[in-house]
Amino acid sequence: MPVFEYAGLTSSGKRTKGVIDAETLRGARVKLRDQGVFPSSITESRAAEEKRAQGSVLEQFKRVGINQIALATRQLSTLVGSGMPLVDALKALGDLLDHALLKRVIAEVTDRVNEGIELAEAMRAYPRVFSRLYVNMISAGQANGRLDLVLERLADLLEGQAALRRKVGSALTYPLLMLALCFLVVLLLLAYVVPEMTAMFQEKGGTLPLPTQIVIAISDGLQAYWYLLLGGVIALVLVVQRVNQTPRGREFFDSLKLQVPIAGPLGLKIATARFARNLGTLLESEVQILEALQIVKNIVGNVHLETAIQQASDGVKEGRSLSRELERSAVFPRMLIHMIAAGEQSGERLAQMLLRAANAYENEVNSTVSALTSILEPLLIVFLAIVVGGILISVLLPMLEMSQLALR
Repeated sequence: MPVFEYAGLTSSGKRTKGVIDAETLRGARVKLRDQGVFPSSITESRAAEEKRAQGSVLEQFKRVGINQIALATRQLSTLVGSGMPLVDALKALGDLLDHALLKRVIAEVTDRVNEGIELAEAMRAYPRVFSRLYVNMISAGQANGRLDLVLERLADLLEGQAALRRKVGSALTYPLLMLALCFLVVLLLLAYVVPEMTAMFQEKGGTLPLPTQIVIAISDGLQAYWYLLLGGVIALVLVVQRVNQTPRGREFFDSLKLQVPIAGPLGLKIATARFARNLGTLLESEVQILEALQIVKNIVGNVHLETAIQQASDGVKEGRSLSRELERSAVFPRMLIHMIAAGEQSGERLAQMLLRAANAYENEVNSTVSALTSILEPLLIVFLAIVVGGILISVLLPMLEMSQLALR
């Protein structure tokens, strides 16, 4: 149980200080008041802080998944919408949750809110759980008295993002498994089957066919220099990561991502859908457009798109239209720009047009991923058949010559 150090006044007005154990900061205050002590300051003791810091070393590897946050947001929306006070709704939410880390975070947020801190500010202390977009939407919902509606929109947003991730992930699972299987089969043949067969053939004194010699050379190279190959791959990954952390490196790789055939346009559609969905949701929750643009700028995942959004934000700040500024960047698709322009003609429809654009691009992403998957599956099978078949042929050729030598 955490230990808290306190200083305060007794009921007789005498100064006092000491330590007290309690589950939470609020619990410590309640205990002190029951004892007739009115604390002026209360902080967790240094020993408890050190113990918690040691625990956080393990917890830093934990993540609260988007599905858990979406479910918690949906439940909180229902509780708040039923007319339950916010603190009681947060306590009830904590009882409903099964995820240990999220349960602890909600308990701490509940304590902060119970002490008079705004919900958005309490959540802002946990950026690894609640994103900047999430916190700003909560703040807007509290400001306009529509917290339950904003929570419902947040839940819809998070569930949509989770669904898109699942679709893309499930579509890529089969091709990745096929590539892994191909790699393992080739590695097994080159490391064990080919050397055994060629050794038997060489004992008979025969001459190896050219395809077999090529496969043996590859097999010998892998067995002799596998550590160099592995070290080179690791070094390449580390260099790419280090370069990607620099401004110029990130700009280069982000530009390359947009130019890669097939993957580039697909990545742009995903980023566009994310931009439109989040900006539309923020505007629908009555977040100011300049603030909303600054929020979505950090979630598109590409420095060139971030620059375009920042330039558009600067233009909007000077009184120019968002569609014109995005068009000048020549990065975002034209359909998005036309839909934004149509929405700007009636300020109340901009959020709706952005959400429609998000739906359109998400549908395009789903269609593209499905089409690519249907094409990749037979291509991977053919590729696997060619590679494995070539190795098997290189093994069978010496066996055929061995049988001919035995007949002579």
